[in-house]
Amino acid sequence: MRLHVLRLRAFGPFAGEQSIDFDPLGVGGLFLLDGPTGAGKSTVLDAIIFALYGPGERGGDGRLHSHFAAVGVEPRVQLEFAVRGVRQRVTRTPEFQRPKRRGGGTTVQHATVHLQRLERGHWVSRSSNKAEVGDILGEEIGLSRDQFTQVVLLPQGEFMRFLRAGDDERRVLLSRLFGTQLYDRITEELDRRRQVAGRDLEGARRDVGACVAAAAEAAGLDRIERQELAEMDVPTGDQQLHALAAQLGTAAHAAAHVAATAVLARDECRGAAEAATARAAAMQRLVTAHQAVHAHEAQAREQVKLAEMLAAAEQAEPVRALLESASEAADAVRAGQASLLAIDAAATAQWLRGEGAAALAELSDDSVRRAAELTHLVQREREVTTRVAQLSVLGAAAASARAELGAARRRQEEVPAEVEAADAALVAARELVASRQSLRERHETVAHQLRALRALAALEQQHTEIRARFLEAFHAYARAVDEHHRRQEARLANIAAELAAQLRDGEACAVCGSVRHPRPAASAPDAVTAADVAAAAAVRTAAERERDRLGAEQAELERQREALLGAARGGTDAPLRKQAAELVERRRAADRAADALAGLVDVKHRLEAESRHSIDVRSQAETSAARATAEQSAAAAALADLTRELDDAAGGYGSVAAHQQHLRRTAEVAGALAAAVDAVSSALATHARADARAAREARSRGFADVNAARAAVLSASVFDDVRMQLDKWQRDGIRFRGALSDAAEGGLDIAPAGDVFARADRSRRELAEAESVSELAAMQADRAHRAGARFAQALADVADARLRHDDVASASAPVVYLARLAKGVSGQRRMALTTYVLRQWFEQVVAAANIRLAGMSSGRYELVRVDDGASPAERAGLTLQVLDQHTGEQRATRSLSGGETFYTSLALALGLADVVRAEAGGIDLDTLFIDEGFGSLDADTLDQVMTVIDDLRERGRTVGIVSHVSELKDRIAERIEVRRLPDGSSTLRVVA
Repeated sequence: MRLHVLRLRAFGPFAGEQSIDFDPLGVGGLFLLDGPTGAGKSTVLDAIIFALYGPGERGGDGRLHSHFAAVGVEPRVQLEFAVRGVRQRVTRTPEFQRPKRRGGGTTVQHATVHLQRLERGHWVSRSSNKAEVGDILGEEIGLSRDQFTQVVLLPQGEFMRFLRAGDDERRVLLSRLFGTQLYDRITEELDRRRQVAGRDLEGARRDVGACVAAAAEAAGLDRIERQELAEMDVPTGDQQLHALAAQLGTAAHAAAHVAATAVLARDECRGAAEAATARAAAMQRLVTAHQAVHAHEAQAREQVKLAEMLAAAEQAEPVRALLESASEAADAVRAGQASLLAIDAAATAQWLRGEGAAALAELSDDSVRRAAELTHLVQREREVTTRVAQLSVLGAAAASARAELGAARRRQEEVPAEVEAADAALVAARELVASRQSLRERHETVAHQLRALRALAALEQQHTEIRARFLEAFHAYARAVDEHHRRQEARLANIAAELAAQLRDGEACAVCGSVRHPRPAASAPDAVTAADVAAAAAVRTAAERERDRLGAEQAELERQREALLGAARGGTDAPLRKQAAELVERRRAADRAADALAGLVDVKHRLEAESRHSIDVRSQAETSAARATAEQSAAAAALADLTRELDDAAGGYGSVAAHQQHLRRTAEVAGALAAAVDAVSSALATHARADARAAREARSRGFADVNAARAAVLSASVFDDVRMQLDKWQRDGIRFRGALSDAAEGGLDIAPAGDVFARADRSRRELAEAESVSELAAMQADRAHRAGARFAQALADVADARLRHDDVASASAPVVYLARLAKGVSGQRRMALTTYVLRQWFEQVVAAANIRLAGMSSGRYELVRVDDGASPAERAGLTLQVLDQHTGEQRATRSLSGGETFYTSLALALGLADVVRAEAGGIDLDTLFIDEGFGSLDADTLDQVMTVIDDLRERGRTVGIVSHVSELKDRIAERIEVRRLPDGSSTLRVVA
């Protein structure tokens, strides 16, 4: 991954637009991020992290929006970077407060993100979804936020703490970087399964105990005996359980014998009870018959009275019909009077006596006549609504005519101004049409500038790529030259051995001329030959040709770039686009004006004709308004005359129709009252005749008067009931005497009835007692049998529970062992799985760090991972000590001086970065930052550290050092200068 361009706005201490181009800074492979403390150097690193990962610990919401920017200015960070050669751009805006568009106060503007990719010279959108952008960048960069912070932005303060930290702190950082969540989950899952296995085993133990307790309960043991049985070992408990089974079998056999004996005794009692019960039943029938005959004879006097009442009813039967007729006539009188009161609740006593019908009939006829006289006025009353509606229509017509007159007057006044406006619009349209040619020429000029700018943008991308390739070829050529020189020097250093290899015994040496060769030089194992030097020379020549070719291409692109800059005439993309859009809009307006020119001429002519016509329209409107007003006045006068006539005819009833309705209702009620009075009179006459006939018939049948006959009359239902009661009494007498005769046929005497009943009761009690004893014995026998069966089942359950317990114990043992091993509470070293994995990674980190540390300390120091310690945590293999090669002693890292601590922690940081990079898939991290700490180094140590850093950049990395040490400014020419402004905000400048 390589950084290219970083742009900031309203971010941290930077209020205005800031831009950092890393490409020229990376030409030499090393640059300095310089500035006083608190000026904003770390904010540059915060911005990089924020662009890639969004808000976090270093880029928290509290530091994102600049306090120095104007209210409402949107904070924004944009980063251009390349991953595996693909150039991308991510733009983020954090959440911030902006002024409301309406009213006062502020509102929250939500965070946004936009990820783009450069394709064929154009930025193509990939996503604007925060979650999706996070997933894409996480997959392509291959590092989490914590890993990126430790691998790309090496914070020296944190690694000094890491160097001196205890095992627990070191474990936290390593876990975060290497992602031990998988091993933590494995450990947690094993521990969860261990807990489940423990619960299953404990449950199996409880099941065994419960089954033993159930067996003890089935055997009838008390609480103390059950407790003793539960505490016995398995063999003793089994022996005790089998003894209990034998006892329960003996008890069941004895209970069965007792139950059989009780059944025989019960059967004897049942026979005696049945005989005594039969004799008592016969005696009860005899007693019951005597009682029934006596009770029947006691009712004889009452039955005589019923017979006399039945005879009197038969004598009054001929009078009953006449009495019913008289009653019906009385009902008719009462019904007629009720109808009369329903018509008029204030009916007079005269009307209720059936008198006054003629006067009521005369009142009805007079009301009908007066109602007929009002019919023609009711018809005219209905015309009032129509005339009111007509008057409303005439009023609306008059108002409309007056409104039309006003509109005609206003239009006559408005048309001259519209004629003038149409004339002005026609002049403006003709001017626009005349400017079409000049607008076309200006637009073509701006379009040519824009095409030059687009071509220049495409050329810039190509130029950047060629420049990068030229720099790579340049560096490759420099490396080839170095390698060629190295091989030449190595060959010269080994030239004596090469000449010695050409010596032959007896031949003169080409150097000294001697024919004796007592000690020829020996060749080194890695000696460089002439062929190796020639191969290096060939590589150098090829690299030089590639450098020259790319240099020529770069020069040609520079020439094309200058030509395009001339064509662009110093214009920029946004203003030119805006100008082109304005010219296009103006050309469209001119085209629209040309199309509308004929229409504008027609509009002007039409308005001029309308001005002349408006005079005639106004005159016609004045005539129509006068005519409509006159018609409205005439209709209003006629309606007033009709209203006065109708008010006189209404007579105080609200309307003529209401007066007519009152007269018709009076006629209807008077007629109904007259008919009702006639009906009452007729009913009274009928009632008097019926009473007279009933009195004559009663006297002829031997009754003193009508009331005596009425008292003797029975209704048909009562007459039948009395006759049926007499018949039943006679039949019962015959039946009771027959039953008494039947009961006495067996020779029974009623005198000893008490002894018979007492003997039957005694035999029944004896039978009940025998049955109770039999049932109790049967229940005891059944209980003993069921106790034996239940105990046998409980013994089987105990055996099954013990088998299940053994199976669960066998299955859970491996799980418990693995869980304890993973948690580090068992095994030889007692080390947790996660700690073991971290230890292996930590070994790689220490090995990688020692490679750098050897160069920085001139071979003096070496980091050593220690397994032994005072506590289990220190024996986990994450403890660090430093080996001093000068003294051969190992000592604590806290014993290092400030400068030694700095370069040792730097070596550790670089080693950790290498291991994390490898674990992330070997991704290329071409840009690296080292944050502070150089002020603690002396000059020699600084040289050694810079040598290691030079090694990093020679491997193709660009290293940025974050420091304010003045000596570094002399060593490093390329830098980013961060400076405070008088208002407290900051600005930056790139020096390259």
